[in-house]
Amino acid sequence: MKIYTKRGDLGETDLISERVSKSNSAIHLVGELDEASARLALCKHYIKNESLIEELSKVDHYLFLIASMIVDNKRVLGLTLDEDAIKQLEEAIDVMDIKLSPLKRFITYDGSLEAIHVSLLRTQIRKIERYLVDFECEKIILKYLNRLSDYLFTLMRFINFSNKQEETFRK
Repeated sequence: MKIYTKRGDLGETDLISERVSKSNSAIHLVGELDEASARLALCKHYIKNESLIEELSKVDHYLFLIASMIVDNKRVLGLTLDEDAIKQLEEAIDVMDIKLSPLKRFITYDGSLEAIHVSLLRTQIRKIERYLVDFECEKIILKYLNRLSDYLFTLMRFINFSNKQEETFRK
């Protein structure tokens, strides 16, 4: 399969069911999800905990699924995101949260390099959430991304805790 098709040379690309401008909001969202997946790969590169890498691999799977759902504007493929995906994130948050001190103030996003990369991924996910609010999609996608940002915030704190990096409180 050739990587170049020349079909996009004039600023158009394909959704599952139609040809659209590359400035189409669905294409924009898929680009943001693609960037999030690249940031996630960078996070996995720095993280040494195998169970966390496995959790992030599941997240990557769901980000690709969400991108596929977005480009399937006429729901030809019948793809769905299951509530179990959200439950997995909530369970992971609860496991990490047990070890963390309760938050009583806002914190900065510094600490270890892997924690900072997780924070960057979280901000990317938040950006996608903001774009999705005005985009017609299944509500479970918004719910998953909202929970994912909670998971990534907790993961950032957990990584810093595991690396014995103290949290810095905002003044």
